[in-house]
Amino acid sequence: MKKTVFAISLVALLAVAPAMAQVDLSNYVALGDSMTAGLASASMMDWYQDRSYPAVLALQAGVSDFEQPYISEPGIGPIFELVSLLQDGELRPVIAPVGLVPGLPTNAEYPGIYNNLGIPTATLYDMIFQTGDINNLLQGNFDTVFFDIVLRNGINTALEQAIGLQPTFMTIWIGSNDVLGAALAGTPIDGITMTPVEFFGGLYGNAVGALATNTTADIVLINVPYVTEIPFTTSVDPFVDIPDIGRWYLMADTGPLTDDDFVTLGGGALIAQGYGLPGGPPLPDNLNLFTGEPGVVLRAAEVDILNAQVDGYNAAIEATASAFGYPVFDVNAFFAGLSSGAYVPTYGGTTLSIQFLLGGIFSYDGIHPQHIGYALLADELIQFINAEYGSEIPRVDMAEVLFEGDWQSPGVSPTKAQQTIMSAEAFQRLYELFPPKLDQAPRIRRPGAIRPEYSGRDNRIKPATRP
Repeated sequence: MKKTVFAISLVALLAVAPAMAQVDLSNYVALGDSMTAGLASASMMDWYQDRSYPAVLALQAGVSDFEQPYISEPGIGPIFELVSLLQDGELRPVIAPVGLVPGLPTNAEYPGIYNNLGIPTATLYDMIFQTGDINNLLQGNFDTVFFDIVLRNGINTALEQAIGLQPTFMTIWIGSNDVLGAALAGTPIDGITMTPVEFFGGLYGNAVGALATNTTADIVLINVPYVTEIPFTTSVDPFVDIPDIGRWYLMADTGPLTDDDFVTLGGGALIAQGYGLPGGPPLPDNLNLFTGEPGVVLRAAEVDILNAQVDGYNAAIEATASAFGYPVFDVNAFFAGLSSGAYVPTYGGTTLSIQFLLGGIFSYDGIHPQHIGYALLADELIQFINAEYGSEIPRVDMAEVLFEGDWQSPGVSPTKAQQTIMSAEAFQRLYELFPPKLDQAPRIRRPGAIRPEYSGRDNRIKPATRP
């Protein structure tokens, strides 16, 4: 069931789409993770799914049947909200998950394969090898809920289902979760909290090779953004200013922090309880491998490790793109430009930035964009596709997104408070949603060929051509 009301309400976004010169989005398939699914504020929910970057791209290109696995409010997460503004008489917003009962799929009975195959929590390995069965959800098992909702048949992976659709055009944005767990845990450990670069490169080439061999689609690859330039890692200072004491650098269990260290949003609630402060317990620095309890500090050396890991992933993506002749949309440079101030998008006097709450781009979880951020991303991607393929897909009307139409709720609150706390419960929910793959090292093996068959269709997957 399509969101016709949404499409009608956004009619001002669209001009009559001219004939596209060299790219055909009539059967567009998006592979990826939560960023592709349109997850926002730690929840996958229909309101945001309709504003995911693939949905907006399809809408702008005049595609009328872009199918997605819709989930009713309050989504599966459930969604984070600003639950209070005052703490102890001071203006201090607190973000927490709301809704005791999660949302449910509303079109699980759709007989075909969804066009949006973005799966929250998915790593590159998962995109290739993980299946999902909607019967798990029907039986009350939420262990692999996003795979079960998106893939449903218990047989075919996201990669196999994408090939089964025989798309005319594809975007592939995968890899963020291969390193995100390390940031959420406050500890980068190769092969445990993040996927080794060599393993990632082998799998990536194999997956793209399978698509190149088994489809005729035009494919845009999207690289991986740094996890150290998002509000989750940049919003909490490593120090506090204390009356009669002055600037106090927070104390972690490995020693005092410096200006070059990061405290994640997960540390906000602990600092509010006195952690890291004079006379209080130290902040947990690192992941406890025995209990799974995360750390909330990223030391400067750990930031360098995380960024080098992303650089390794992106080098593998570039090499694969070169081998198969596909363009790469540099989303890493896009977000880095927003973070550094090199790119300052301004519309009608409103300036957007990555600043937590106030910037307008990111949602309450500090990791995923909100609807404005996804629209901005879709507009950048449209410009890239038009330049690469000589097409004329109409750009997104950002004035419509910011000021008019059906884009205004449930957006991020315009509160002006600077000291925002992600509640301990919210951080725990987020950590459970995107945990490090602590069991990943034993399962890592040299990548072999993609499964030789696609079940239930006449066309068969041929062995992938490796770059």
